[in-house]
Amino acid sequence: MEHLLFARLWEEVDFDDHPHSGGHGPEPEGELTVTCTGDSICVQDTRFSFLIGAGDGADSIHRWTTHSVQMNDGPARMGVHRWSISPSCLSAELSNWLIEKIGEPKHQPGKSVAQHRELLDQIRNRLSPILSEWTWHLEIDNKADRMGWYVRAPNSWRSLFTIFVGLGWNQNFPPRGFLLFERAPPGELDREDEDEPNRLDGLRTVALCNASRGALSLLAGDMMWAAEARPLALGLPGDVELWPPSMGRWPLLHARSESIEDVAEWAVVIVDALQPAISTLSATIEGLSWH
Repeated sequence: MEHLLFARLWEEVDFDDHPHSGGHGPEPEGELTVTCTGDSICVQDTRFSFLIGAGDGADSIHRWTTHSVQMNDGPARMGVHRWSISPSCLSAELSNWLIEKIGEPKHQPGKSVAQHRELLDQIRNRLSPILSEWTWHLEIDNKADRMGWYVRAPNSWRSLFTIFVGLGWNQNFPPRGFLLFERAPPGELDREDEDEPNRLDGLRTVALCNASRGALSLLAGDMMWAAEARPLALGLPGDVELWPPSMGRWPLLHARSESIEDVAEWAVVIVDALQPAISTLSATIEGLSWH
């Protein structure tokens, strides 16, 4: 159960806060160290430490509360996590085990985030079967205009492609469904081990936008769509656009739903439309040029 707890808490870490060495996967790396007191448990691998319950002294600290509430205003993403964890955030088996280890969750007054967590769970439950082996990373503090999941391509693909899916907003409209299919910009890397995946993603992007058989070109219904540096609207629900690489913006698809209703089902429609493009990412493509 300690391994399951580590994997679950790993998903709460913003993707950009992952250590600069080691993998991005939720399975512990190296020896898993477990320290349990009467009201907290700390699990730690060679990359990261988590504490749930009372106290501090870990990279990421999660309060164990009866209902999920906002613990602080952010945006400091290490230390006490902005959102607490309640039994509804865990499987029944893991929740019961945790209660045996550290006791019942505590009542914590504050702004409830239960509806946000419920929506994000719905999105994940609907998309996980479609995005098999992709890894899920909660993002609620990184950017001021969104909250949701960063879903990362399987490590075995040697790709930095991600899908962001959740809620987005700005000064012109309230929260609604938001989805990005994007890659890391060429050469803008956080870790030394990202150089080769970034290079391969450049080749994959060329293939996706190819004028004879590119998967995104077929989705566009216009094989020359990438020749002009402007968004191309798609006939999908909501406001859905393809953004060619010549725009210098690294989402290849940018999508907003019409409202906050049925966001999970809307996201399934968009990801289904992207399946031919997603299916190409596992291939190592050589012999193509940006020019």
